[in-house]
Amino acid sequence: MNKVACIIVSYNPDEGIKKCFNSLINQVDRMFIIDNGSKEEAIKVLNELKNSYVDKVKLILNNDNLGIATALNIGVKEALKEGYSWVITMDQDSKANDNMIEKMFEVYQGISSEERKDILSIFPNFVDERVQSIEKNSEIKAYEYVDAEITSGNLLKSEVFDKVGLFDDSLFIDLVDTDFCMRLNERNIKMIKVRDAILYHNLGESQAVKSAFLKFNTSNHSAIRRYYMTRNRFYTWEKYKDLNSFTLNRDKMIFKKEFLKVVLGEKDKVNKIKMIFKGYRDYKKGIRGKLK
Repeated sequence: MNKVACIIVSYNPDEGIKKCFNSLINQVDRMFIIDNGSKEEAIKVLNELKNSYVDKVKLILNNDNLGIATALNIGVKEALKEGYSWVITMDQDSKANDNMIEKMFEVYQGISSEERKDILSIFPNFVDERVQSIEKNSEIKAYEYVDAEITSGNLLKSEVFDKVGLFDDSLFIDLVDTDFCMRLNERNIKMIKVRDAILYHNLGESQAVKSAFLKFNTSNHSAIRRYYMTRNRFYTWEKYKDLNSFTLNRDKMIFKKEFLKVVLGEKDKVNKIKMIFKGYRDYKKGIRGKLK
């Protein structure tokens, strides 16, 4: 039996969390919402969601923002304690297609048992509704192997946590997903992405920048996010330097491009640049966890 528990991590969510919740509540057997110290109005919304499926949903309220990794770990421990064989992790601003999980299992079960035993992580096909449409092409393979993807929509076989442990609390936020995937790679645990399992997910607050000479899009992450992204990137690159990872190699190029975009076209660029350098300095000092 493919008993699935869903973990949604929330932090001052907007109306998008209702879409996330409603898109998945009928696809899973159990829902855990782990809130990281949201304001009263947001808690009211979360309680409404919980009370709409009181026997199926458990709401856990943290008094403070403990970070994405710790919140995920709280949910994972609850799911394992209740004996669920699969866990799917979700961001509050993602939305699943009606049959997303069914498609993931359909493809997974169609893989030979010998090949399937090494696959403990299944990802959906991520679609940003603002900039991307779903490609319909019968020639594209039903699934592909990947070496990393984002946390949202990751369907994990519960035994994976016995093999690689939980998410790294010390990262707090950003690169939590990359670090976890790299640990899977170290142990030759396979990850696949299923083409027809669709998850709608917006990456950052995308902003178009145009000038007489340049035209590009920026993610426009806040200064504090730039701190965590920088610090955790350098930490992760160093930690897994012996892995020949496509994702890590690409991320090093992305970091350089993002820095240029911050300098050339983002708002609050002075603070963001300061926090990027602070993130690097704290990495060198071995500082991790929540920024004081």
